[in-house]
Amino acid sequence: MKKITINETKIRETAKKYGTPFHIYDEKVILDRLNTLISSFDWSEFKEFFAIKANPNPHILKIMKDNNCGVDAATVTEIKLAEEVGFSGEDIMFTSNLTTLEAYKYAVNKGAIINIDYAPDIYELFENGIIPENICFRLNPGSIENEIMGDSKESKFGSTAEQIKNAVTFLKENNISSMGLHTMVVSNENDPKIFGEYTEMLFEFAREIISDYGVEIDFINIGGGIGIPYEKEQVVDVKSISEEVKASYNKVLKANGLESKIFMESGRYITGESGYLVTEIIKEKETYKKYLGVDASMSDLMRPAMYRSYHHLTNIDAEARGEDEFEEYDVIGSLCENNDKFAIDRKLPKSRLGDLIVIHDTGAHGHAMGFNYNGMLRNGEFLYTTAGEVKQIRRDENFEDYTTTIIGGY
Repeated sequence: MKKITINETKIRETAKKYGTPFHIYDEKVILDRLNTLISSFDWSEFKEFFAIKANPNPHILKIMKDNNCGVDAATVTEIKLAEEVGFSGEDIMFTSNLTTLEAYKYAVNKGAIINIDYAPDIYELFENGIIPENICFRLNPGSIENEIMGDSKESKFGSTAEQIKNAVTFLKENNISSMGLHTMVVSNENDPKIFGEYTEMLFEFAREIISDYGVEIDFINIGGGIGIPYEKEQVVDVKSISEEVKASYNKVLKANGLESKIFMESGRYITGESGYLVTEIIKEKETYKKYLGVDASMSDLMRPAMYRSYHHLTNIDAEARGEDEFEEYDVIGSLCENNDKFAIDRKLPKSRLGDLIVIHDTGAHGHAMGFNYNGMLRNGEFLYTTAGEVKQIRRDENFEDYTTTIIGGY
């Protein structure tokens, strides 16, 4: 059974003071995952660029800043969030797609590393006088498959090897001979061998580029994609993942007298297990099934509706009562969509109106993917600090927030 790492008394106090639902993150878990990742890759010149999309709250980004990480930004807005926290220059990796000239220009002017999704963009950039100091190309190998990312040949992300080679030739002709390479082909993956396989492919491509074009590959960004154990209480073996990457690095690069910095852009692994969505049972319903209606909805956590993803649920009040009778429920939200379900046919202790349910592993792609369908207002966020205190890091939205961008006169 998965355990809650945050003091349950603090969860109850927060619910009583601020109401439900809300997301809360355990700072200690975040720091533990960061330290594990960084120490596992100590065999290399390594840097973690936290994927802002996983959890864009500036208070969370500040933890990354304080621990010498960079950030991976997908949009200009995410760059601006990073700047608010104090990130600048090469501490920001701009990994976008369908990127406009305006977005490129903003990122280049800020000195960010420009991770180009579609290699032919480089020609348009130069034609318009937008010359990045730090250029990286995103490779789509067309040969890797993963449950969430799917077949890379079907992916909208990245460029073919031939497109990148043509872009490298162009850069060389324009006296640029140092750059980076990147790929991101797995998501929520914990099989160390897969990391070894795709990084060997990426390192081999880097070796080929260096050999054939006489350029320097300053860094290789091996993406993120390290998963978390949503369903079971277990520890992700990041050390074994690192050892597989190291073996590929030694086999392909080191054996040929080459070296490169290693970057990652982990998001889910760093913050996912730190987060919980706390919600209250507000309605019981029985038709052909038994339903527990809660005051959270998929506007607070989209993953179960989008992917049929498993998130462990703990009814902390039923556990406190010592309930030993279990029933099967669908745990549902109130949106006018039938897929607004956190769990289907889930066996839980017999539950009552007013019970607090804690939904686990919501620290990545939880609040970040929230939305306002049906006029649902986005809910607050809290940080459970290493000092054992609860700090509010985002208030609930109100109606004025929801309507502030609407032009009057109706």
